[in-house]
Amino acid sequence: MTVDDLVTQGAFALYRAENPHRIAEFAKAGDSDAAIAADFDAYKPRYLRKFRDLHDSLSSLGLTITRAA
Repeated sequence: MTVDDLVTQGAFALYRAENPHRIAEFAKAGDSDAAIAADFDAYKPRYLRKFRDLHDSLSSLGLTITRAA
């Protein structure tokens, strides 16, 4: 996994954590995964920036974000 993959997946996790109400509404739709992906794509630049900021802040403290195996 590359750093870009980690950032994108982290951004998606942050999007899901900040928007449980939207996720719940999309879950009611027939193709909820596609609806969630489309909504995330609309906000992706914002969440990529937020996750990179979080990653950089933690890195400056000597902490590392990794994906569990």
